[in-house]
Amino acid sequence: MKKYTYITFLFLLIFGLSVNDAAAQRVKHKGGGSRTNTGKSINGGSNRSSSRPTTNNYNKSTKPNKTKPNKVDNSKNVKNSKTNIGNDNSKNVKKNKVEIDNSKKNVNVNVDNSKNVRVDNRHSNRHYNGRRGYHPYHYHPYRPYYYGPHYHPFGFFITTMAVTVIVVSHNNQPYYYDNGVYYVQGSGGYTVVAPPTNIVVNTLPEGVEKITLNDEVFYYFGGAFYVQTKESYKVVEAPDGAIITNIPEGGEEVDLDGQKYVIFNNTYYQPLTQDGKSLYQVVSVVEAEPEETSTVE
Repeated sequence: MKKYTYITFLFLLIFGLSVNDAAAQRVKHKGGGSRTNTGKSINGGSNRSSSRPTTNNYNKSTKPNKTKPNKVDNSKNVKNSKTNIGNDNSKNVKKNKVEIDNSKKNVNVNVDNSKNVRVDNRHSNRHYNGRRGYHPYHYHPYRPYYYGPHYHPFGFFITTMAVTVIVVSHNNQPYYYDNGVYYVQGSGGYTVVAPPTNIVVNTLPEGVEKITLNDEVFYYFGGAFYVQTKESYKVVEAPDGAIITNIPEGGEEVDLDGQKYVIFNNTYYQPLTQDGKSLYQVVSVVEAEPEETSTVE
C-alpha cells in the first residue's frame, strides 16, 4: 500500500513540475490565448513575423498596373488598319472610274471620226441583188456572230498552231491559214490578223456564204470576201452592195448621216431587214465635204 502511495505521489510531483515548466515557457515567450487586439496569435508568439516587412515598408509602386496597354494598343491598331483599308479602297475606286471614263472618251473619238465620211449614193442607178440602189435602212442591234471554236477574232493570240494549218506566202510574208483564220508569227506565238487583199488559199471553211451580186459570185466568211480563180480562192475588197447575214466579233456601231452603221475591217455595213431576217449590206462611203461657214462683215 505504501508502495502505491509513493508512486502516486511521484507522479503528481512530476506532473506539477511539467505544468510549472509549461507556464514558465509561456511567460518567457509572452504567450497568450486567442487573438486579441494586442496582435498576438492563437499559436503563440507575435502575429507578425520578425522577418516580414511592415506595412509602412511595403512599396505600393510594385503593385501590378490595372491598365491594359496591350488591349488599348490593339484596338487602336484595328482602327488604324480599318482607316487605311478604307482610304486605299476609295482611291482604287476613283482610279477605276477614271479609267472607265477614259475608255468612254476613246469610244466617242471613234464615233466622231466616222462623221468625217458619208454614204455614197451616186451609184443608185445600179442594181444590187435585184434591187435598185441600197436596200432601205432598218436598224437592228449588232450582235457578233459566233462561227465556232475554230474561229478567232482579229488580235487573238495563241502559243501553238493546229496540225491542220497551211502556210501561205504573200508579199514575202508567211501567213498561217486554218479554217478561215489567218495568223502571223510573233514573239512567243501567233496573232490573228485580217487577211490581206489578193492572198490566195486553196480551200474555204465550212459555213461560207455564197453571194451573187450583179451576176458575179462572191464567197464570204468571217468578214472576208473571196472570188474563185480556177482551183483557188482570192481575197478581194468588200463588194459595194453585197448583203451578208452576219458580222463576227470586232465590229463597232457608229453614227453616220444620222443613222447607225457597223464598221468592221474598214468596211461599213448598213443594217436592213429582208423577209423578216436581220441582214447587213456593204455601203460605199466617201469623205464628207466640210460645212460651209458664212461670215458677217
